[in-house]
Amino acid sequence: MINLTETEVLSALGLLWQPSIDSFRFAMKNWNAPQHISKRTLLSDINSVYDPLGLLSSVLIKGKIFIQQVWSLKVGWDDILSEEIRSKWLKFYSSLVALNGLIIPRLALLPESDSYELHGFCDASQHAYGACIYIRSSKQDGDAEVKLFTARSRVAPIKTTTIPRLELCGALLLSELVNEIKDEFSNINIKFSTENIHMWTDSTIVLAWLNSLKPLQVYVANRVAQINELSCEIQWHHTPTADNPADLISRGVDVGTMVSSELWWQGPKWLKKERSCWPDTPILPSEIPEIRKVKLILATTNKEPFWLLKKYSTWSKLLRTTALVQRFVSNCKAKQLNHERCNGFISVDEMNKARSFWLMQAQSESMSNEIADLRSGKMVHRGSCLKALNPFIDDQGLVRVGGRLAYAPGQYNTKHPIVLPSKSLITKLIFNYEHIRLMHAGPQALLAHITLNYWPIRGRQIAAQIVRKCVTCFRASPQFTPPLMAPLPSVRVTIARPFANSGVDLCGPIFVRSGLRKVSPTKSYICVFICMVTRAIHLELVSSLSTEDFLAALSRFMSRRGQCTDLHSDNGTNFVGADRTLKTYFKATVNSNKVHDFLTMREIKWHFIPPASPHFGGLWESAVKSAKKHLLRVSKGVLLTFDETRTLLCQIEAALNSRPLSPLSLDPNDFNALTPGHFLIGGPLMLPPEPDVSSIPQNRLKRYSLMRQQMQLFWKRWSQEYLPQLHRRGKWTKPNRNFCVGDLAVLRDDNMPPLKWPLVRVAAVHPGADGVVRAVTVRNSTGSEFRRPAIKLSLLPTEKDHDDED
Repeated sequence: MINLTETEVLSALGLLWQPSIDSFRFAMKNWNAPQHISKRTLLSDINSVYDPLGLLSSVLIKGKIFIQQVWSLKVGWDDILSEEIRSKWLKFYSSLVALNGLIIPRLALLPESDSYELHGFCDASQHAYGACIYIRSSKQDGDAEVKLFTARSRVAPIKTTTIPRLELCGALLLSELVNEIKDEFSNINIKFSTENIHMWTDSTIVLAWLNSLKPLQVYVANRVAQINELSCEIQWHHTPTADNPADLISRGVDVGTMVSSELWWQGPKWLKKERSCWPDTPILPSEIPEIRKVKLILATTNKEPFWLLKKYSTWSKLLRTTALVQRFVSNCKAKQLNHERCNGFISVDEMNKARSFWLMQAQSESMSNEIADLRSGKMVHRGSCLKALNPFIDDQGLVRVGGRLAYAPGQYNTKHPIVLPSKSLITKLIFNYEHIRLMHAGPQALLAHITLNYWPIRGRQIAAQIVRKCVTCFRASPQFTPPLMAPLPSVRVTIARPFANSGVDLCGPIFVRSGLRKVSPTKSYICVFICMVTRAIHLELVSSLSTEDFLAALSRFMSRRGQCTDLHSDNGTNFVGADRTLKTYFKATVNSNKVHDFLTMREIKWHFIPPASPHFGGLWESAVKSAKKHLLRVSKGVLLTFDETRTLLCQIEAALNSRPLSPLSLDPNDFNALTPGHFLIGGPLMLPPEPDVSSIPQNRLKRYSLMRQQMQLFWKRWSQEYLPQLHRRGKWTKPNRNFCVGDLAVLRDDNMPPLKWPLVRVAAVHPGADGVVRAVTVRNSTGSEFRRPAIKLSLLPTEKDHDDED
């Protein structure tokens, strides 16, 4: 027996026990601050505090967090740390001296109590997490005492993670700690039932994870599984953050705060009260993080057609192959059934047997309900497409039309044709076979022949679709779908000086005499210039197609009409009906260096329309047509000299420039319709001369202003009367499908029959400003690429197009 005085204590590694008052104390040595500290010094100092029960966890965690921050500096084990770190550590460690006055009663289980409960709390922050356990001793009269029994703290991982995950780590730490305490108490024959153990957390997300049946992410799922295994049937509760003593561990406090904290040593105040005063668990969130997305694989089965249907695309080949397969099966059974083996050519009976097999397959796939009703002796249901046909099943198992022609003369197949489903591949094979056998007959003839033996559901639609889908029939009469007519370019609708933006074209040849006495005709050509805005026309006669003659005509034109800023023309391949010589020479002219030098020096831009696209140059094509029309009617086939022809062209030019651009206005004082001549000379070119008014004195400035006013009035009329007429699209009013890269199409060639038109593949598209493709680059069978208008392409029909129609 040891006799101790009241002041004597027992010591173990710095933890003191004073038996006289049965309390624990901590003996902190007087610490002489070193001149230099290192990581080794920090670790030695923090471990010198012996706290096996973790009662000082809320204070020591601050030192552990500080050491973790020092560890992230990547300094050596014995490297001297900076003065800033040294001063912070001295401040923390010096504060621990105040622990010498701390007295902690050793007795946690009050002997006079009737029941004991374990209450564990956990919490976490971005820097640390921890757990603490309290023992609640209660009596029958309702009084209860709560004592801190043990605590444990951990610093958060260096790798940043979410607060809910750290809260979950705190819950796991609490579960492990409670399990250890249960085992220790069981060694002294004190057992806590699951009803007397309570765990508390202030995180609703953790509570939702613990109660969730949804699959969680691996990190969360593993820790939830460990918690549920350690704390099986133990009750988890929610506590407000202000009443959670583990919050002191997660954020760390100084010694003075811990010593005076009633929450730390005795737990929340409501824990001493009855259970009805404890906080209720709030409604847990339905949407919680860390839910693992389940990859669900669904396997669906489609009714695929028989593999032979995919292998053979013609009805005749399919029947022959099926007949041979059935013959093979029959020959394999021949010896067993004592039948003769079949050899040689396929017989008619074998072909009929194969045909019946496939017809039964088609009917069973599409009309299974109707067949079931007929076999059971019932009528087909009211919504069936066979309701009006009075169908029946023949001795071969095929569904036939009963109809009303049973007593009519004729063959059995005609009176009772076999029903063909509309969406069956067999039906399409039969229609295709008959279409080719009838030399590509039209829909009416095809359907008439089919109905001699079959009754196809929606037969008219199928027949039309088969003919439309036939490539041979399509190439014989291709359907062209021109794109929507493009908006007028800005040069057509913007006010500008006449002939500033002009189009140019050549037409001819016309024959002229070289002189009055010489009758041998020579070829000449007409160079047509047209204003893009006012549609005024200028005609020049050229004696040849040489570059020099063309430049001379262009110079004469600009000398009389003013210099152009932009010229628009064909590129030499767009002449419809012109001879090969004109095409060749004009193409050489527009591509010659002389022409380009001539235009460059005068700052004129030359624009070309796409090849083989005469409709892009409809403005000058119309001018050529009008000029040739007047020339043929006036000359009447008489050979004129060069000068006579030039004079005649000037008169034709005047007549064309006097044609009205718009109908006569509604103004009763206006007797003249607006013509191109108004923009050239202020009035029509074919009017009689005005009387001489030179003897009448008039202010010249007023006269000039009057002329400018008249010209502005002409442009105003042009905007009000002529421009609105351009709104209307004469054709190509419907938008159609744009061509895409990779489309297979037929390229129209007016010099060849349709069946000889080449197949081309679209290599590139050139959409306009409105997104409509009106020109494409195509590639032919030789690999050559060239540009063509979309109007000359006819898209070949494909399976996808017809599937979309269906």
